[in-house]
Amino acid sequence: MAKRLIALVGPEKDKHSIHFLGLPPELTSGVDYRERLPWPRVVLIEEKTSGVFLIRFTADGKVCGDTWHQSIDEAKEQAVFEYGDLLAEWRSVPQDVADPIAFALNAG
Repeated sequence: MAKRLIALVGPEKDKHSIHFLGLPPELTSGVDYRERLPWPRVVLIEEKTSGVFLIRFTADGKVCGDTWHQSIDEAKEQAVFEYGDLLAEWRSVPQDVADPIAFALNAG
């Protein structure tokens, strides 16, 4: 069975990671066309056959970025790197839960 883990993320503070949609200015002739992605409220680690994904969601359940990782531990390390002490404890999502984001928000 594929594992799913969730953790809540606290309100944004200075000096934490910011995610963008689009190429960096260095690859677009110095013009910044990127859009800043919203701050997440929930992060989900989902194990799939193609790898482990760290997916970020807003409080209303919209995806606000994802990254691919080789292992669950690597995904957890990335989340700690990005959110530090704003990251709550990881919790397993039961297999019968269809909406892990609602599960996280209702439990948190």
